[in-house]
Amino acid sequence: MALPEYTSATQLSTYAWCPRKFRFRYLDSAEPEYRSVSLALGSVVHGVIEWWFEARRVGGTPTVNDAMNILRADFAAAMHDDVRLGKWTPGDLRDHAGRLVRCFLEQLGETEVQGTEMRFELSLYDPDTGECMERPLIGYFDLYLGGGRALEIKTARSEYTPLSLTTNLQFGAYLMALDEHSEAGELELAVIVKNRVPRIQRLKLHPNARSERWFLKAATTIEAAIQSGHFPPAPGFGCGGCEFQRRCLGQVGEADAEAA
Repeated sequence: MALPEYTSATQLSTYAWCPRKFRFRYLDSAEPEYRSVSLALGSVVHGVIEWWFEARRVGGTPTVNDAMNILRADFAAAMHDDVRLGKWTPGDLRDHAGRLVRCFLEQLGETEVQGTEMRFELSLYDPDTGECMERPLIGYFDLYLGGGRALEIKTARSEYTPLSLTTNLQFGAYLMALDEHSEAGELELAVIVKNRVPRIQRLKLHPNARSERWFLKAATTIEAAIQSGHFPPAPGFGCGGCEFQRRCLGQVGEADAEAA
């Protein structure tokens, strides 16, 4: 089983969360047993917002009604049988997605962007030894604003905290990539907080030597563990919401469920 040719912040975060989940997803290419409603919702919201900015970038004049039409089509395509809706009905969830998109466009829809889903590549190296990892890291900025500035769109249940910003591997990779583009690199975050009445948390992060060193040490340590080929489970509260739960637990999980 060969590793993908490149790594990503998502791969690194997945391994840090659960090495066995990493194996199922990236080595075994296992089919998820279900898709979370948060993942489906986030995918639709991101897709519509990126459509909006790409349409504007090439000279179009999209309207909010146009965006809602795109949302309805994307939502219908995303609602497969494997999506766990929980407390939601499809109609309620679609309306909620519409509120999130409207909230974002009302506040940030006029932002001028130079590109959407802009690719970047980083070499990962140990900042102490200089040892370079075999696989490069590839990522994509949601919206590239130019001049070493990017805007990343997130959907979240609550606002980001200072600690969650510091330890986020994706943000660390983005800041390092922006730092290579420009000495004035800046990552702006637009976090759509998914309340019934949504709001936008806006944050600005700037590259600095200390945070870059932390990111590189974390990323290279995780990548070295991946290269070693060890993928143990990480039992804990995350198992309850894992999309590979049955595959991981097998008959043990099924027997426990019957006994309960």
